[in-house]
Amino acid sequence: MSAPAPALAITEEHRAEGLASRILDILADPANPSRRSLPAYQLAARLAFETAAASAEQPTACDWCGQGGSDPIEPQDGE
Repeated sequence: MSAPAPALAITEEHRAEGLASRILDILADPANPSRRSLPAYQLAARLAFETAAASAEQPTACDWCGQGGSDPIEPQDGE
């Protein structure tokens, strides 16, 4: 796994969202000449979302549960 790169993650997420919006525009218009390029747009959007996810800082279990390092399932200190 690569080191987090928050700026790249944000840039790629915005690019992916723009591509997803373009895909929806193409799908909404059967006469759109870009329909032939739809698979390329879909691939580019998927790769951009994957790059954004791989570049972002990933939350740890403690970030989700707010337990500050203790296991919420295991009793702690006589709980």
